[in-house]
Amino acid sequence: MKNIIIRVLVSIVVLIFVFSSGLWAGLSLTPVRKYFIDNGGSSDSSSEDGSIQEEQSGILDGITESIKNRFSIKPFEEALNYISSDSITSFSKQELLRAAIDGMLSLLDDRHAQYFTIEEYEKITDSYNGTMSGIGVIVTQDDDGSVVVVKPLPDTPAERAGIVEGDKIIKVNGIDITDMVLESIIAMIKGEEGTSVDLTFYRPAEDRTFDISLIRATFYVPNLFSEMVEDNMGYIQYLGFQKGGADLLDSEIEKLIEQGAEAIIFDLRNNLGGTLDDAVEVGDLFMDGGAIVTVKGRTDDDERADEYFAKEGKYTEIPLIVLINGFSASASELVAGALSENGRALLIGEKSFGKGTVQVIHDLSDGSGLKFTTARYYLPSGVSIDGVGIIPDIEVELTIEDTEDLQLNRAVEEAKKILEDQN
Repeated sequence: MKNIIIRVLVSIVVLIFVFSSGLWAGLSLTPVRKYFIDNGGSSDSSSEDGSIQEEQSGILDGITESIKNRFSIKPFEEALNYISSDSITSFSKQELLRAAIDGMLSLLDDRHAQYFTIEEYEKITDSYNGTMSGIGVIVTQDDDGSVVVVKPLPDTPAERAGIVEGDKIIKVNGIDITDMVLESIIAMIKGEEGTSVDLTFYRPAEDRTFDISLIRATFYVPNLFSEMVEDNMGYIQYLGFQKGGADLLDSEIEKLIEQGAEAIIFDLRNNLGGTLDDAVEVGDLFMDGGAIVTVKGRTDDDERADEYFAKEGKYTEIPLIVLINGFSASASELVAGALSENGRALLIGEKSFGKGTVQVIHDLSDGSGLKFTTARYYLPSGVSIDGVGIIPDIEVELTIEDTEDLQLNRAVEEAKKILEDQN
């Protein structure tokens, strides 16, 4: 199974939004062989058909043997056995296997590449259902490798303890997490409801470090929040792109329109990304046609370029303003860029993060997982925003010292102008 993820070194200590199956289908030798045998002749069991099937089977066996002759895994197995049994330094076969996989991934020069043990992968995949056990913060990892709190979720242990946006996690249970990948850190912080985790934070705004012990809790993490602002304006904060997210968004927009919304403010600030499928479906809600994204990469040893286009959208006329900031990444940049370049939305806020790569997570047979970059995505103009980001149409900086949401206020002002012009 392949799980496609587009994201910013993701993400939620209690939730990872980012998995979705099947961007590009894989092809193994076994199904190919079955296809040729099943279609080699009629279902009649005559000797002629049998010989055809036998001949085809023999050809495929020859191909398989040829592949085996060109590359054999036996030397690896021998090395594993010799080292585990005879080395003066003792390691288990599992430890050696992980080191070997880590070694292969290191050759990729891919900062997103990671191997997950069975335990780590279970903690990641049990986030699918939206009900989590953890401390309740959305986090990302900046260019320096620091784990930064993007948002504490409402009514969670982190929010009740006073954790705020911008706080940095330095240690988990006394372990320095410098140079560790984000998923491993998330796995350390998550755990059973009622158990505790000791965390060391650094708060840049106050230039101080502090320790705190939090009791993990189980709670539901919503995908979006919505409300009416002003009398005729709907506001939706979209937290992450996940399977079924566009359907929820559709329902919320309908509710807001029923309440009198004549314009929509779509908040993608602090949205770290998620699934490609949902990003395309969300963009499609607001567009009546045109390109949404192109994904170029490699799978099954072939170069691929897949283009995604909007179909007939549902909300193509209602004025739309999109909010972005430095934590808007990956899938959220894809959607913001597509809506902007197709003339469908006005972008307000700050330059986005700049992540334009696609990662795939492979389930391994023992329950562990493997992740690495397989593709880049490109906006309708053909531009890659990887390492660059998207500059909004109207730049409005928001600082910790601001007592009002200046970006949202500006979005309301611009929406009013658009509605006045229409009237």
